[in-house]
Amino acid sequence: MIRQMPKSSPFAALSVVFLLLSPAAAAAQAGSESEASRQLEFAQAELNSQNFQKALTSAESALRLHPPLYEAMAYKALALEGLGDLKVAESMLITYRELRGGWENLPGAKADLERVQDKIGDRIRRLEQMAALPPFDDVKDLDDMPSFPDGSEEFLQWMVLRQQIDTAESRMQVGGGLLGGGIALLAAGGVALAVTSSLSKGDPNNANIEAFYAGGLGALFSGATLSAVGIPLTISGAGRVARLKKGGVARGTQARLEATTRGLALRF
Repeated sequence: MIRQMPKSSPFAALSVVFLLLSPAAAAAQAGSESEASRQLEFAQAELNSQNFQKALTSAESALRLHPPLYEAMAYKALALEGLGDLKVAESMLITYRELRGGWENLPGAKADLERVQDKIGDRIRRLEQMAALPPFDDVKDLDDMPSFPDGSEEFLQWMVLRQQIDTAESRMQVGGGLLGGGIALLAAGGVALAVTSSLSKGDPNNANIEAFYAGGLGALFSGATLSAVGIPLTISGAGRVARLKKGGVARGTQARLEATTRGLALRF
């Protein structure tokens, strides 16, 4: 009599598979950790050589291979510092400190964080000084494009001041046009009134003379209105142009520079 074979348990099969795969998984993990450590050594070497872009690449590779290797964050922060991205570097060092609970594993990182924060403070102070738009030594520099690199802080400074002066000059020109038109109407109205007053003495009931007289009054009223609007525009525009060319900063809604942690920002 043939006995029936016992049915195999699926849990037993899974256990066998797990036992077979565990050494391979452990070996793969060990290999990743080893490669991550090697990438970290590369990052340190590149930092010592001031090859910050290569150091950044190696530090990021170390983090991808073994995320718990938090020291790679500190090396990445140093690479970012070298590349000028100070704010992100500061965030990376603070994150490293929080994850490790202090600086015990990498004592030098504390001084690195303080150095980065000092640089951020110095940059903001310097940019705020530049954003104050100091006076130009030669006013004709404002009329010609300066030889600053495009996008540089000096070029942005020149561009903002040039825009403010152009706006003030436009206001002055509009005011001057209104004032000129107003004076012309005042003169024409005055002549019309004088002529019609003289003619009306000989023919007081002439409808044409009365019409010209009314037109003269209208010209005087329009001229006075245009002059009242043009005078303050001309004076304020001319005053603002003079202040800006002497180094003053106009207040209002024109473009301006603001200092941020990443550099100068152009605001409108």
